[in-house]
Amino acid sequence: MYRQKMRRIHQGLLVSAGIILLAACSAPREPYSVVEEDKPDPSKILVQANLTPPEPRETIIYEPEHPETYIVQKGDTLWDISSHFLRDPWYWPEIWYKNPQVNNPHLIYPGDELAIVYIGGQKRLQVVRRGETGELVGSQGLRIVKLSPRIRAQSIDASIPSIPIESIRQLLEKPLIIDEDELAESAYVLDSRDNHLANAINDTLYVRKLDTETGNGRYNIFRPHKPLVDTTTGETLGYEALYVGEAKLERGGDPASIRVTSVAREVLRDDRVLPINNLNVQRDFFPRPPSEEVQGKIISLLDGISQVGQYQTVVINLGVRDDIKVGNVLEIVKTGAVVRDRFEEDPDFMVKLPDERNGIMMVVRTYEKMSFALIMEANSPIKLNTTVKTP
Repeated sequence: MYRQKMRRIHQGLLVSAGIILLAACSAPREPYSVVEEDKPDPSKILVQANLTPPEPRETIIYEPEHPETYIVQKGDTLWDISSHFLRDPWYWPEIWYKNPQVNNPHLIYPGDELAIVYIGGQKRLQVVRRGETGELVGSQGLRIVKLSPRIRAQSIDASIPSIPIESIRQLLEKPLIIDEDELAESAYVLDSRDNHLANAINDTLYVRKLDTETGNGRYNIFRPHKPLVDTTTGETLGYEALYVGEAKLERGGDPASIRVTSVAREVLRDDRVLPINNLNVQRDFFPRPPSEEVQGKIISLLDGISQVGQYQTVVINLGVRDDIKVGNVLEIVKTGAVVRDRFEEDPDFMVKLPDERNGIMMVVRTYEKMSFALIMEANSPIKLNTTVKTP
């Protein structure tokens, strides 16, 4: 009986060993399976440049050799001045100390003296002396005031603007771009008093669908030109507009009558009419990155044929629907080229070079589907279809 029991145990061990052996010989189950990858086609080998991932950096970094004081010069802008103190000049609103004891602390005039001061243990930029009066401003919000009567009268236009206003004055005053919705709703020239096909200064035009109840009675005349197309999606975002001239309201109604006061070219039937509602050009632009990560393309060069540079204007395919706002700063990206590595045996072995920052732009006017942006910095000429993104 003892032998029979031992025989059964021995047989059981043999069966268990056989099962284990069969399991070991069978194909392994995930996640331990080994998959033989297909060998890549040598004619299509492409590798990315091997770069060390950048370390997280501080938001605001001062230039290592920034000046202790700076005297504001005629022709300066806040962007220019900030570039003397900051690596990324669009952060100037973050460091600007608005002294509550100074009238209009955000207005800076030629001759004013700026300095780095410490407020609450942090570096701040502040006006420490007014140029015209020589008035001292204490770094802790105190003023040294001479007890003598004086009057200082100075136009706000004499203050230092945020960015070069003359570079964008035309696009803020004249309709160089118009989106599809605005074009569909705009008034148009139906005919003229003398039935001219082409009209000039002092001619009277009859205009349909003109809003004569609001505004100041002055109008821009423009002509829709070539469409602006998103090169990524193929969507028509708007139209470039040819500036034709200006006109003044003579009589309301539908059709209304307007008199041409100035022209850049002849006025034709079907030309569009828009109210002039931006006589006071915006001077203060407060730079800041977009609230969300965005990426787009340059779809038009307003000041160039094939490329543009600093202080020239472009159109990008990002607008209000993308949560883009006036003052948003975007990085201009130069896409890395794909080059052949001559030291590889395979003659078709290609390497994708890294993308590089090529400049900075600021949004100065927004539409629903697109925006105007001014090139603030450019390391090399900027071309059509260049990528832009959150810095």
